[in-house]
Amino acid sequence: MILATRSRTSLLTLALIGTLGLAAAPARAAIGDMYITGDVSNTVRMYTGVTGSFLGNFTLTTNSPLSIDFGTTNNRVLVGGFTGGVFEYDATTGAYIKTYGPAVWQWSGIYRANGNVLVAETANDKIVEYDGVSGAFIQVFATLPGGMPSDMRYGPNGNLYVGLYGSAGVVELDPNSGAIITAWNLPPGSRTNDVEFLNGEILVTALGTNLVYRYDSTPAHNLLGTFGNAFWGNTHGIEISPHNGHIYVVDGVTAQLHEFDPITFAELNPTVLSPAPGDKIVDIAFRPAGEPTPAANTTWGRIKSLRR
Repeated sequence: MILATRSRTSLLTLALIGTLGLAAAPARAAIGDMYITGDVSNTVRMYTGVTGSFLGNFTLTTNSPLSIDFGTTNNRVLVGGFTGGVFEYDATTGAYIKTYGPAVWQWSGIYRANGNVLVAETANDKIVEYDGVSGAFIQVFATLPGGMPSDMRYGPNGNLYVGLYGSAGVVELDPNSGAIITAWNLPPGSRTNDVEFLNGEILVTALGTNLVYRYDSTPAHNLLGTFGNAFWGNTHGIEISPHNGHIYVVDGVTAQLHEFDPITFAELNPTVLSPAPGDKIVDIAFRPAGEPTPAANTTWGRIKSLRR
């Protein structure tokens, strides 16, 4: 009788945990799930990569986060921002590790192949390299007068592409020397934010005009077309989904993630995130493979969201 009572009590406890979401371990994004930054709320939120269902906050920051970039092999993530420098976190637990650079406007950070970190020091028009272990300054990797560098991404050719928020352009840099290989300007009124690559094209998001520009990959970087949403007001991050190959674009005024067809560029879904964040959001990153993800870090709520 005592054993039966204890058994019923244990089952009741488990039921309450599932109903109330009182899991022993907090929900953590799995491989392929989405991380979304919010500069006004000082948050990095997590959403399922397939359905866009909210999982919880990855971490609360203090640097008004803009970009988010994962290391592909070191289980770490870099979060740039308006203030405080570029913060580095454990990609699994969200634990703070260290800060790169001074407490100024540093839009983004990205890992080099050697493990060091390149930081887009927006406030001072340069890309700076820091030691990936100690965080110590190594060198000014590239100087971009008047450029105000924003987000950065390595292209299929291995070169580093940097958005220029201040001069409305994009530069392609040698990944070893930092020398400029090619450079081009967006149409007047644009303020470059992010760069992505798709089927031989270069996709560039821009505030001001609030569009995504399509360029070819030739040295001339010919403009092929644009796409967007008429209600956009602060067009920011862009990513290609590892799940369906669709284009995902973050807009700060609609405060939503927008989904586009990669062939026709027609909008498929203007409200990917559920529920809507409710405040300005900036960047998106899908958590890459090649990092440890503890199987125990889940909840019944997350399992149900994957079925929606």
